Amino acid sequence: MSVSEDPRPRGQILCVDDDEAGRYLLGRALELAGFSVTTAGGVREGLEVLRRGRFNLVISDYRMPDGTGTWMLKQAAAAGLLEGTEVLIFTGSTHVEDAAGLKIVSKKNGTDYIVAQVLKLLGPPGPREDPRGRHPPPTAPRERAMARIELVLYTAGRAPASLRALRQMKSLLGQYESAQVDFQVIDLAEGRPSSADEDHILLTPTLVQRSPLPRTWVVGDLEDTTLVADLLDHSGVERRE
Repeated sequence: MSVSEDPRPRGQILCVDDDEAGRYLLGRALELAGFSVTTAGGVREGLEVLRRGRFNLVISDYRMPDGTGTWMLKQAAAAGLLEGTEVLIFTGSTHVEDAAGLKIVSKKNGTDYIVAQVLKLLGPPGPREDPRGRHPPPTAPRERAMARIELVLYTAGRAPASLRALRQMKSLLGQYESAQVDFQVIDLAEGRPSSADEDHILLTPTLVQRSPLPRTWVVGDLEDTTLVADLLDHSGVERRE
């Protein structure tokens, strides 16, 4: 008896969530863990994506404006779109309907916990391949994407401390290879995204190292950037020559 190989590359994940910020943060965390992530902003879009391709895992929010993740997964299963595919529902709801046989993860546990559950389901992702199915050639050490750090600076408009922290970060990051640093600024004066709650932001300015784990917080105007420099160096980010 011959056994055919699964044509899907390992580590292909579809993430369905109507919350744009939450979708980005989870997708980014999964990518940093080595997975290849496709996103969809709702039930209908998720079904369309599933009709076009196959995934190793579909991870979906439960309650969305155009339906529930459980309904979407049942429709996809009935259409034969989930053969050999793991499924996971993440939710902030205390009650989930039609969830028999589905794995449920609470949003309250945070993104790191969800990524840990994905790793338990799929195991470490295999090496990525290019669209033509060939493994990419080894990259030189200076080009490796894994030597990166994700930093988020939470500020409060034009508050003096926030402006100082932003200036200090720009000055410090100018000394490092920019391609190896994912740096974002989130101004809480323009609204509080879900990421601020996930990062437990109580004061501004606050700098959060979201990856690599463990998550690290630096509170204050960053007048002394020694700790941030240590985080960059420890994460393998190279200094500019």
